[in-house]
Parts: sequence; structure tokens; C-alpha cells
Amino acid sequence: MGKSLLFRVLGIGAIPKKLQPVFDAEQIVVADQGMQGRLLYKNVKGPGKRFINRIEGFCGCLVVTKQRIVCFTYRKRQINIAVDDPKISEIFVAMPKENFLSISFESSTFRDGWKGIMEFQFNTNKAQEFLDTLKSIGAKGN
Repeated sequence: MGKSLLFRVLGIGAIPKKLQPVFDAEQIVVADQGMQGRLLYKNVKGPGKRFINRIEGFCGCLVVTKQRIVCFTYRKRQINIAVDDPKISEIFVAMPKENFLSISFESSTFRDGWKGIMEFQFNTNKAQEFLDTLKSIGAKGN
């Protein structure tokens, strides 16, 4: 998979430089950056937000270490969960086609006052590695 133009030109979607040493210390299992993706909101309601069916494109990164799963989109942290958190079992991962990873969950599981499904879709040539790793941690998958 080619990297996003925003990543190649501006570095948007890269693993944050200040967190790279932290991730290295936690022993990265699989990581990718500069990925193009989409965030789908399905009937999501939260404080000051309401999305029936909304799709946002993004450029971001996904990192799985031996201690946590972290996702950034446009330099904004979206997912940060410890691998030993029992809520991992509430995450559903899938690879609907080659080089395409889907991570979805009920937003109320991770965000107080929210409800509805959030789905992150990543275009990455490491989709199979992410899928296998996340399922071995405890995420549900097909």
C-alpha cells in the first residue's frame, strides 16, 4: 500500500515523535503509519455530537505494543487501550478484503456518555498482521 500524500509531504499520520521512544520501550509488535483510512459513525450520540451515518477520511497510524493498542488520526489520539484490559473483548476486527483492516466497537464501551458504533477502516499492507495480533490479544474477529 502506498502511503498517503499528506504523510509523504507533511508527515501527517506519522507515529508521534515524542511517543516513539515509549512505544519502543513497550516493544512494538506491529505498527504502520501514514495509512489512509475512514472513520464511520453509525448512530453515534455523544456530548454535543450526533451522527446518524457519517464517514470521515483520515491519515493516521496504528501501533500495537506488548502493553497497549494506540491509534492516531490526523495527530489526534482515537484509541489507547491496554492489552490486558477486559474491554478488548468488545472490539471486533475484520479483514473484509486484502490490505484492508476494520476495527469496530460500541462507543459506550470506551467513552462515557456516548453510544453507537464507531468503525475504523485502514488501508495497510500489514492488515493480516494486525488482525492476527489483535485476535491473539482477545479482540473478536472473523
